[in-house]
Amino acid sequence: MPPTSRSRSAQRLSNDEAKARTRAALIAAGLELFAQHGLDGPSLDAICEHAGFTRGAFYVHFRDRDDFLVAVMETVGLEVLDALLGSGGVDLEGMMERFVGAVRGAAYPLMGRGEGHARVRPHQLLHACARSPAIRARYLALVAESTSRMKEGARLSQRRGTVRADVDAGALASLLMALVVGLETLADLGAPLDLSRAAPALLTLLAPTAAAKGKRRPRVKA
Repeated sequence: MPPTSRSRSAQRLSNDEAKARTRAALIAAGLELFAQHGLDGPSLDAICEHAGFTRGAFYVHFRDRDDFLVAVMETVGLEVLDALLGSGGVDLEGMMERFVGAVRGAAYPLMGRGEGHARVRPHQLLHACARSPAIRARYLALVAESTSRMKEGARLSQRRGTVRADVDAGALASLLMALVVGLETLADLGAPLDLSRAAPALLTLLAPTAAAKGKRRPRVKA
């Protein structure tokens, strides 16, 4: 009996689901091994073995290692952006509070330290960007998306009266993005960082005059 259109559709759906699970498993394996050994450490064979698939399965989904890194960056990057910056309705103070908490809890993938913490080193990522236009484009897209969300957070804080209204929100977001990249570099070098003091200090500098005099206090927890 020839397969019906319904059975063919179900088979296609089953195949698509299997492919999606395989791709997700490979990306998850890459994330775990990159966090443990850095971007340059795990081989493709190690990633495939960790995921429980062959190289053949890998090349069904990714052209090469750079294509795989782009997929990993997209997956983890969007998750981090949603966790730290939200998708709307989070003001600048809230974003800073989330960022400080993520760094403390080793949930920020470019600033983890110590055993069991993330070990994706910023200099490895920048090196990958220098050699691969695709990776650089993905990284810059994440930077642009981060800046856009921080701009909206700054505008929300301005409407709430906790950030100076005479500061351009877009320019402020760009400066904050540059500050984050600088913090990543300092953390990579092992410089001592006290974000629990730095974040409230920054908010105080950005606050309107009345807030700076104490009528409003920065919300980021020390």
